[in-house]
Amino acid sequence: MAYNTAAAANKLVTLLSGLSGVGEAALGMPPNLAVKLGAYVTMGSQRPNRKVTGITQRETRLFVKFLYRLDKAESTAESTLMSVVDAFLVALQADLTLDGTVNSLEVDTALADEPDYQAVAGKEYREYPILVTVTQYGTYEVNP
Repeated sequence: MAYNTAAAANKLVTLLSGLSGVGEAALGMPPNLAVKLGAYVTMGSQRPNRKVTGITQRETRLFVKFLYRLDKAESTAESTLMSVVDAFLVALQADLTLDGTVNSLEVDTALADEPDYQAVAGKEYREYPILVTVTQYGTYEVNP
């Protein structure tokens, strides 16, 4: 398997798009603000390491953010986010290779420890961030 950040990110977008209640999922930008609940995926840091001669390993952090438009329904936002995040985490655990695009993945929801509410284009949104760290292995030419 070669490094392919876009393949992993696109698999996450596809997974997010299939979740019940998610109106839109997008790569690299917030979803359409007209939808009640959306999600997007962006690339974070990458950490490549040599493992053995000719083999490298790279960990890539992919940032997933759910956005729920409040419309003065904070409790509905929380219960909806609870359900969709549960479904997302279950789906990730069901296939830790994202259809073979990565060797493994880990999830970190610590960024969501403090609830975040943001005003965007005159509307208030509840945001829920998740870091998905994917591992891919690659090869390199060894000089004779």
